[in-house]
Amino acid sequence: MRSDLAERVGELLREQSGEPATVRSTAPVTEGWSARHGSYPWVLRCEVEGVGSVVAKTRRPDDHFRSGDTTGRESAALAFLEEIGSDAGPRLPAHDDGLVVLEDLGSGSALEDLLVGDDPHAATRAFVMLARAVGRMQAVTRRRQESFYARLPEVDPLRDRVSLATVPVDRRWTTLRAVVADCGLPEPTASAVDDVAEVVAWMAEPGDLLVLTNGDLAPQNCRFHGDRARLLDFEGAQFQHALIDAAQLRLPFHGGPCWSRIPPEVADQVESAYREEACVLDDVAYLTGMAAATAAWTVTRLVRLPKLLARDDPHPLGFSRRGQLLDTLRTAVDASVASDTLPGLRAWFEQTITALQTRWPHLPPSQDVYPVHR
Repeated sequence: MRSDLAERVGELLREQSGEPATVRSTAPVTEGWSARHGSYPWVLRCEVEGVGSVVAKTRRPDDHFRSGDTTGRESAALAFLEEIGSDAGPRLPAHDDGLVVLEDLGSGSALEDLLVGDDPHAATRAFVMLARAVGRMQAVTRRRQESFYARLPEVDPLRDRVSLATVPVDRRWTTLRAVVADCGLPEPTASAVDDVAEVVAWMAEPGDLLVLTNGDLAPQNCRFHGDRARLLDFEGAQFQHALIDAAQLRLPFHGGPCWSRIPPEVADQVESAYREEACVLDDVAYLTGMAAATAAWTVTRLVRLPKLLARDDPHPLGFSRRGQLLDTLRTAVDASVASDTLPGLRAWFEQTITALQTRWPHLPPSQDVYPVHR
């Protein structure tokens, strides 16, 4: 299979560049904490004679939980960024149906490597660099969605706005209401239902804060070059409200494999850097938006309740996945309090926390911070 892919990569580079290109070797991409605790067989590093190193990505295997061909979104996003002169992500030397050939951003550290390391200053600096990279990309892509979606004529831009992890939030909410009823947990009140509708409406109408997201902001999906970070993995790229990604900086990254909490003083630096680069400076809009965004992510994660009620699988970083969910709920509650919005949903989140703590009495009040900050 590797030889077939190598031949295809070489042909594609020759066709699209007009220059000789022969792949001399291929190897898995194994750098980083996540790669050491998993595998990415659809991603290969290719050494190309006369070109150097590139990274080839194909569609994920059919049995993967994120199966399907996402190369179309990735190529659309990276071509769009090149068109507007942004190097937020890797360059795109070549692409075809089911295959993207990317600039190799190297084997240096990702944020996750520093978060599990032993230098808190370096980890904090890197986290701030990532926040700035996200903010810069958002600032240059504001309301430029037409060029991106022109490359994806089959995609509904409005559905993208109201979806997280490919599923519309209102559909997640419908699923969640059935889940909590089956699990014997408190059922949402009419006020909570109204607040979720408000969150979805906020997602649907981002105004000037409609920006490109890579769809998977996570500590493994970046590489550092000097004093700048560049983003990786645009397989889920879409245009959404800017604060959907900003919420991932606060949670942080609760959908990624390398998850823990960060100290409040680090969180303050990270969010301040993001807001400066993204020009999201209005405090009321920011607080209100962060409440909506963290609520949307919390609804999305709560759908996992049946699995977590059944078992709490060990995690390599030592945290409890059940505890992670409780921390996610608390983050949404705190954001709601800070903005004085979504009172009905906040009350239901609080009831859910109490009910889950009764079932999981052994868990500490919160999970630990990343190893580098312990």
